Amino acid sequence: MNRIIMFLKAKSIGLLIGILWATLSCFTPTADPTQAIGVSIQSGEAHQLASYFDKDLELRIDPVGVDFASVQAGQAELIMRSFFRKYPPLRFRTDEQGSTPHLRYATGTYWSGSRSFHINVLMRQATPGQYRIHSIQVNE
Repeated sequence: MNRIIMFLKAKSIGLLIGILWATLSCFTPTADPTQAIGVSIQSGEAHQLASYFDKDLELRIDPVGVDFASVQAGQAELIMRSFFRKYPPLRFRTDEQGSTPHLRYATGTYWSGSRSFHINVLMRQATPGQYRIHSIQVNE
């Protein structure tokens, strides 16, 4: 009986360490934020998306007439929240993504009702391994 209990404790500790390792690896600065950004867009979560914004970014949203060469992250979050309210997400698909040593980009298609939008996201390296959104463009 004691051997079984010791075996179960060892298995539990191993499982706990595995879960902790997987959780911490999600937050490493080298993790690619592209998937999390896609999830934020898919769910229409402006606040979650804004957590990846650079301090200032380019924001162009043709369907609502937004065209800023530079806007502060807080203002960009409010604008994205307004876009998501006006065009609630039905689904989002990442169409293409790529990177260079200091840049990452992703393009995707966002559907809201019967309308579809093409979204481009450009990220710049802020610190080694950490990328921030520098530009978002939305076109119908």
